[in-house]
Amino acid sequence: MPLDPLNVLAAVMVVSIFGALSYKTKIVDTSGLIAGFVVGLSVFIFGGWKWFVTILAFHLIAGAFTKYKYDVKRRLGVAERKGGARSWKNVLANGGVAMCFAVIEFALPYDLFFAGFLGAVATACADTLATEIGMLSKSYPRLITNLKKRVPPGSSGGITLLGELAILFAGFVIATITYLVGAISWPLWKLYAVVIGACFIGSTIDSVLGATVQAQFRCAKCNKITEWSHHCGVPAIHISGYRNMDNHAVNFLATFSGGLTAILLLLAL
Repeated sequence: MPLDPLNVLAAVMVVSIFGALSYKTKIVDTSGLIAGFVVGLSVFIFGGWKWFVTILAFHLIAGAFTKYKYDVKRRLGVAERKGGARSWKNVLANGGVAMCFAVIEFALPYDLFFAGFLGAVATACADTLATEIGMLSKSYPRLITNLKKRVPPGSSGGITLLGELAILFAGFVIATITYLVGAISWPLWKLYAVVIGACFIGSTIDSVLGATVQAQFRCAKCNKITEWSHHCGVPAIHISGYRNMDNHAVNFLATFSGGLTAILLLLAL
């Protein structure tokens, strides 16, 4: 199917505008701006404006909740670095799978890959909200692989009731936006079942990976457990998980899992 030059021009203009706004409001840094332009442009061109609205909604929701009570999160030591501005790694980890599904659906328009796209976007949104909202929970998180064990807020693999509710909320929001823009021909109940089910499974896989294989480090200066190899300006000591399995790798695998789950749910329902 040939590309429509007018659609490409519109895509460049719209994505550029939202990219500039995202950079100005510090949702992304310079590298995140470039990566976001590639992801957004690809989704708009190959999926269409309705697909773009869906992934744009995730982008704006994630940015808003990352900055929500940021000072509180910073004092707790669990806030996103650089004031919450996302880098290219974060953008591709959360949006790369969705972008690939958009390209595949353009080449093979079977509607299955649109389900994969929705599952990936919903999982990325759910994981972000579960983290950014869940870490503000008044109750300590529980390790998903051992619910009797309490872990500090922001710990990889930690879950809270508030965070789990945020996952369901994220799926509901993404499904609702998809319905409002008229992007699907499925029954409404199927849309919500596929999207909410996929993001719940994808986010759960994210938590399990975070608790089992994601790299964990101990800061040599403040003794804090962190998922980053450097903390407080000094190298941190690797204590568990696979050194190269960082949060970005886990997010990528989770969004892929969410996308695949959505495809399987659409086929099953």
